Amino acid sequence: MPTVAIASEFLTAFARIPQAQQKRVREFTEKFQSNPTSPSINYEKIHGMRDPKVRTVRVSLSYRAIILHPERGDVYVLVWVDHHDEAMAWAKEKTFEINPNTGALQVVSVVEAERSVSPAPHAESRRSGLFDDVETGDLLSLGVPEVLTPAVRAVQDREQLNALARHLPEEAAEALTWLAEGFSPDEVRSLNLAPRESAAVDTQDFEKALENPDTRRRFVTVESQHDLAAMLDAPLEKWRVFLHPTQARLVTRHFNGPARVLGGAGTGKTVVAMHRARHLASKVFTDESDRVLFLTFTANLAKHIEQNLRTLCGEEIDRIEVSHLHSWAVRFMRPRGYVFDVATDEEAAEYWRLAAQTDSSAGWDLGFIRQEWDRVVQTHDIRTKDEYLRVSRVGRGKTLSRPDRARLWGIFEAYRKNLEELGKAEWLDIIRDTRRFIEMVKPVLPYRAAVVDEAQDLHAEEWKLIRRLVPPGPNDLFIVGDAHQRIYDRKVILSKCGIDVRGRSGRLHINYRTTEQIRGWAVGLLCDFRGDDLDAGTDEQAGYLSLLSGPPPEVRHFETQEEEAAFIGESVRRLVSERRPEDICLVAPSKAALKDTYQRALKAAGVEFTVLEKTDDRRTLGVRLATMHRVKGLEFPCMILAGVNEGTLPRRLPALADDPIASVEHEERQRSLLFVAATRARDRLIITSSGRPSPFLPKQEQ
Repeated sequence: MPTVAIASEFLTAFARIPQAQQKRVREFTEKFQSNPTSPSINYEKIHGMRDPKVRTVRVSLSYRAIILHPERGDVYVLVWVDHHDEAMAWAKEKTFEINPNTGALQVVSVVEAERSVSPAPHAESRRSGLFDDVETGDLLSLGVPEVLTPAVRAVQDREQLNALARHLPEEAAEALTWLAEGFSPDEVRSLNLAPRESAAVDTQDFEKALENPDTRRRFVTVESQHDLAAMLDAPLEKWRVFLHPTQARLVTRHFNGPARVLGGAGTGKTVVAMHRARHLASKVFTDESDRVLFLTFTANLAKHIEQNLRTLCGEEIDRIEVSHLHSWAVRFMRPRGYVFDVATDEEAAEYWRLAAQTDSSAGWDLGFIRQEWDRVVQTHDIRTKDEYLRVSRVGRGKTLSRPDRARLWGIFEAYRKNLEELGKAEWLDIIRDTRRFIEMVKPVLPYRAAVVDEAQDLHAEEWKLIRRLVPPGPNDLFIVGDAHQRIYDRKVILSKCGIDVRGRSGRLHINYRTTEQIRGWAVGLLCDFRGDDLDAGTDEQAGYLSLLSGPPPEVRHFETQEEEAAFIGESVRRLVSERRPEDICLVAPSKAALKDTYQRALKAAGVEFTVLEKTDDRRTLGVRLATMHRVKGLEFPCMILAGVNEGTLPRRLPALADDPIASVEHEERQRSLLFVAATRARDRLIITSSGRPSPFLPKQEQ
């Protein structure tokens, strides 16, 4: 049976074809996948091609497909489709060879690579090369094709490297980027990547090369018409088909217990989590009664992930349940007679105000009282005054005497009474009650595994519930997160919640979403903030980088809010003339600023927009408007971060004035919020402020 594969670039080319012509290309592709040796497929060998393995096939009167067909083996690879002349031009100088050092099938265009680093006419004499200190043997071992080593040696700066990277195999581009960052070849090998061949590579065995992890970044062997149809239905959603070797290894790895995966913004953590859920349901827990539970922090993200999983999965989707944890608790407890009435933010604020009046002589700020409740009482599940008097308050900053605690407990009891009298509860109460019910009744749950996304934002009480939903065992919990993106006051230690991830961790390094310019600017917002690893350790961003390149973020400051609004209106109007309005998102720190200032600015500019609130209806038209919290989990080609002002970021909290530890943690979360918003941008990022700019912005940009 012939082996049929499709290149990532073919899907890119297919997506560019006018829809009216895609039907003919699709029909050919399906016939090709079904039987590439069919007599009706006429392979033509074209003279003048650099690679003799290249063939062309007529798809229609005007379109040609480019096929790779090695002489040895029964392998056919569909690599490109285009108008006749354009297809010939695309293939003419390319070679498709198996790298003798790595065993990966690589696509190389020597002419384009050398042209990308050619010095401009009348340029100064050659400066030192960026890789002069790297041995040629190291370059080759890291996946650089030997034919491209002269081009690599010609690189003198990062700008030239960015230009060359577009013409390199991905693994070679990554390795060179890390080398340029100052990593040694051995460090790059340890950061990376796919396992290297230990035996001699057969450079004619294309069937084996297609199984190489680096090959699978850009080629996929098509096993069925169903798989092919899924690719052609969404050709640009390549995350469904092509994974980085590090991602693929984590997706399929066998873990003897809970596993944790960390990674910076845009590194594909959610993609890995979705593929992991599919792998568990289709390859590990395959009994008809087995269920895999996919949990997220927000309802919006759960809906988005469920939609994506339905396009990714086959029939195993019926055994994958996607849910926001709070929604799961409601669905589970309501049939068991549990009544839910969660206090709104406004109601809770009023109940706290009334409770504080029961002992106003101490002079505690209401914000401090609420923080003590959230960070100490709720986090440690304290139910009695004696428990509160004994509990450790390490990390709270402000010292409380025993009499102080006793008086505070009186306020806490008054708040709890206010809730109970009106039949209200907090979400954590519902989560805790659900856990206790499961511990007491021990119901039979169908879940064999749980995949948890955005782990950094979950509360300790929520982790305790998650631990009860899945029986301990191999591959039971798969947890992905990034503490640098923690925007809520939810720092936890997994081991204290009954989840032991020691020795079962992974890390993602490559940012696939944003350009290196945007990534670098966003990371600069974090200053010296060292995130935690969700388990009492630290997590640094060493090796976190992007291989994409683009313009640097544009930072603009204005004396007045009116000037800022006018600039934003004009900028959005200009962007709309170049892109789809739905590709543009305007973000502000608060709903009030969004409504009172920036909606008016877009109306004045005559720009159609839609506000993203609880749902993200993709059918709506216009520029997207959202708060910084709302865009978490989303991405857009163009982002405008507006109102990045002093007093807004960080938001002033007078209650923290005499609590230095809480103040530092609040600032870290606010920096993370701006970092999260900035890293939603893919190609273009604009940041604006008025009055006095936020102290988070780099000094030279204020």
